[in-house]
Amino acid sequence: MGMKHCDLGIAVVGAGCIGTLRARIAAKHPAVRFLAISDRDPARARRLAEQAGADLHSGDNEEVIRDANVTAVIVSTPEQLHTRPVLQALELGRPVLVEKPIGFSLTEADAILTTLRTTKGKLCVGYSRRYKECFLRAKEHMRHGRLGRIVGATARVYNSRAQAFAILKRGAWGREKWKK
Repeated sequence: MGMKHCDLGIAVVGAGCIGTLRARIAAKHPAVRFLAISDRDPARARRLAEQAGADLHSGDNEEVIRDANVTAVIVSTPEQLHTRPVLQALELGRPVLVEKPIGFSLTEADAILTTLRTTKGKLCVGYSRRYKECFLRAKEHMRHGRLGRIVGATARVYNSRAQAFAILKRGAWGREKWKK
């Protein structure tokens, strides 16, 4: 039995910058009838729940993932904490949107993909840059042959040093190595 377009119950796991963005968008979407927020910091989960008008908030990710009203899960935790909530959601049959990267290591990514295949679940990796105007323009030029025959490509990551160090510090090995 399929879901009706207005029967979405969204759990946003992780109430940081991206979780805040995702929760605010979900709260405004007419198909979302239930919104739950979790964060390892219960006060942060509560603040975002109040801002977004969520129905449930918790410091326990599992609690919101397994809530009977939840039909889909958005995992927006720090990178090294993606795996557990993704696996829990897939095992409960919940479709998942996980922010990039899918896992913090190849082993974690493999575990997620194995569970995805075993459960026959649904998983999308949020990579919103593909929707940025500059990338869409480039794609359009390629589709219409305006760039000639493409034989190679390169890309650059435009994260600042501060962003890169923040990501490294969030990892267990990074906290020791990159302390200031």
